[in-house]
Amino acid sequence: MHRLRDMRYWMACFLVVSCGYSAAHQTKLSSSLLKLDGVTVSAEIELNVKDLEVALDGNLFTADSQLDERAIEDLSEEIFEYVATNNQLFCATKIADSTPLTRFRFDGEHLILGMQWVCDADTRPSRYQVRLFQEIDAQSRHVVSIEGDQNFVKLLSSEDQFVSFEGVDNSLWDLINKFIISGVEHIAIGFDHIAFLLAVIVLGRSFWPLFKVVTAFTIAHSITLTLAVLNVFSIPSQIIEPLIALSIVYVSVENFFVKDIARRYWVTFVFGLVHGFGFASVLREFGLPQEGLVWALASFNVGVEIGQLLIVLAAVIFWRLIMLLPYFDRSEQGEARQRSISLMISASVGILGLGWFVERVFL
Repeated sequence: MHRLRDMRYWMACFLVVSCGYSAAHQTKLSSSLLKLDGVTVSAEIELNVKDLEVALDGNLFTADSQLDERAIEDLSEEIFEYVATNNQLFCATKIADSTPLTRFRFDGEHLILGMQWVCDADTRPSRYQVRLFQEIDAQSRHVVSIEGDQNFVKLLSSEDQFVSFEGVDNSLWDLINKFIISGVEHIAIGFDHIAFLLAVIVLGRSFWPLFKVVTAFTIAHSITLTLAVLNVFSIPSQIIEPLIALSIVYVSVENFFVKDIARRYWVTFVFGLVHGFGFASVLREFGLPQEGLVWALASFNVGVEIGQLLIVLAAVIFWRLIMLLPYFDRSEQGEARQRSISLMISASVGILGLGWFVERVFL
């Protein structure tokens, strides 16, 4: 009886943390396209208006959830000041003065603004620093694409805020390495994808059946990701994001009615097609290079698969350790306790998915 109360206590704690966490604002990927031309650097900076609304504590959408372009124009000075403060170019060791280039442009819920920096004749651009939205989301990410005198891509975070223009490696291996890392990072910070994986594998106890399930998911999302990135076929994020949340709810509920997940690979394949469109939106914002496009796509998918398998490996190790405890022995009663824990985790993940669905559809 005491053990049951302890389990309920920890379950309640998990739900409180999960609900609180889902309420925190998670920023979308922002980006800068920099063009280097001698001492002059111009940029197109793209950011999500919802993130900007939270950062500036303003109202940038109408009552029917449409962009309020007039309100955005009214806050143009504050927006440029915020971006200029958090996106800075260094000439040698000195911060250069920024100049707005153009009026705002809009692409869906994204705002694009132009900015320029000019170094003195005797100095050269040395690095670019980004701290955009990190005060509202420590996991905020920013992609910098460089064109002109140099050509490369880098993903920035709160732990790595700088792009250096000196001693840059433009090799094929550097491209592959960057996109593998970005794939792993996307799984690490893609909490809805992690929740889906957790719901899929929570009933699993051995690595190889789970490996097949996760690989089917990777193959499926690789198909739709490629189609979307190459503009062959795509679905708006307003449809995809709620569907991703529903996929979490579906698998979480299904866990209450199945015991064997060996044949679940067909479920993960179907939902992988949906999640692939979500991955594609990330890659579009990331800025795929025209040269080495195939390598970039393949490397990103490899990175996603590595991230997923690391999650599976951690889950299997966790369950193996759990099964060493006398309370979860191999008796019929011990296995029933294991399943109870799995279903409580599944229910928590399902509630989280339902919360995301409500947020993405109604909020």
